[in-house]
Amino acid sequence: MVEGPGATRNGRKLQVAVGKTVTVSYDEPTNEKSTPLPLDVAHTLAGQLLEASFTVGKELFLIFKESNDGAESESALRLHFGMNGSLNVRRAGNTSFGSPAWKQNQTPSLRLCFVGHQSSHLTILEAWDTTVTFPVSVDTARNKLLKLSSKDACSALFNAQEVFASLREEGQSLSISDALLHQEIFPGVGNIIKIESLHRAQIDPRRKVSSLSDVELRRIVRHARKFSMDWLNTGRAGTKLVYNQTVCGTCQGMTVKMQKIGGGSDDSAPGKRNGLMSRVTFWCTSCQPMTIEDGVSNQSTLNFPTYTADKENIPHFSSTQGVLSSNPKSAAGHMAGTFVAQCPQHGQKSIKLCRARNSTKQNTLRIFFTCKYRGCQYFSWADTQFPSCKCGLKTVLRVSKTERSGGRWFLSCAQGDKRSANNNGCGHFEWARAEHLAPLGSLLSPLL
Repeated sequence: MVEGPGATRNGRKLQVAVGKTVTVSYDEPTNEKSTPLPLDVAHTLAGQLLEASFTVGKELFLIFKESNDGAESESALRLHFGMNGSLNVRRAGNTSFGSPAWKQNQTPSLRLCFVGHQSSHLTILEAWDTTVTFPVSVDTARNKLLKLSSKDACSALFNAQEVFASLREEGQSLSISDALLHQEIFPGVGNIIKIESLHRAQIDPRRKVSSLSDVELRRIVRHARKFSMDWLNTGRAGTKLVYNQTVCGTCQGMTVKMQKIGGGSDDSAPGKRNGLMSRVTFWCTSCQPMTIEDGVSNQSTLNFPTYTADKENIPHFSSTQGVLSSNPKSAAGHMAGTFVAQCPQHGQKSIKLCRARNSTKQNTLRIFFTCKYRGCQYFSWADTQFPSCKCGLKTVLRVSKTERSGGRWFLSCAQGDKRSANNNGCGHFEWARAEHLAPLGSLLSPLL
């Protein structure tokens, strides 16, 4: 998910086009597929001036002004970058033809071309994998900016006291996980910022806002703001101490819990509530303790043994639990002997583990080893030790996200369970054992 820092950086790129006019009289070579671009938007906006652009949380708004016979009117366009959206603003010219290399052969969600009044240079805006909404209310966009700027995690007008008050008033009945992701309470905060700021503040993500002291709540706001601004200023998310980890980056313990949290309350069904959805959440059960008095049992964390890692001891997977074991010395030799993937050209350190998502039906969701160096052709299936299901296909490795077994790996039919809607699989299921997981070594991560 593109969070507040990414959306804000995209908004900054767009500032070079402010004050310029949309034009459709351009033609440059492209490498995109023949799928039509949303030209209706470009033609509708042709001749209009980009008067302003601003970011609110994860949303980017473009405000256009049109003059007809002395009468002026405004319209607004909204961009939301979703999980993988991106935006590029460039000058058209001999050295800037087409899309960036990483977006070649993809059709943009939006392309607009701008020309300045005193320059013949064309500025081209392109967005990919992005939700484009047009038209949207100009008043709504501007009111949102006025109302939420002081609470936006990446805004220069950020006011920590207003976020604190909003959490206390509007988020009091929510879990802290839901409250932080509520874009009317703390715009710009996404799942990574939520997870890492709660870890740094030493707060269990399952706690209710009402159970938090003022000191704890202010500490969360402070860490969320700092993580967001560091990300904004560097262009990279800070060190992930628990997000997508199995070893806590703070205490070095095998105490990282993984579970879908949020989207519900005591008086509503889990899943989605008030626009909030349950999200995969990571936290350290040692650094972020939850007691019975806090209202959530710790029973679900009992399968996560404490273990202090060091550079010489490699964690391994327990054959009984399917989670990382606390017997590092015996594991080091075991894994060193079974992890055999190695790129012939770049060695073992260049290996990464990936999942086949856009593949043939028989290979969908299978995992494989490849080389992280661009252009290297190394490839090897990483699931040769997995059994096949009754469908005759390799079982796929997944991780549980439930309260009771979150973080535990299992093998299942790639096509699911034939008893479920839209699935034609055999329903194969078994907990992963050491012989399944050890060959994957430390490359295995929860969000693979």
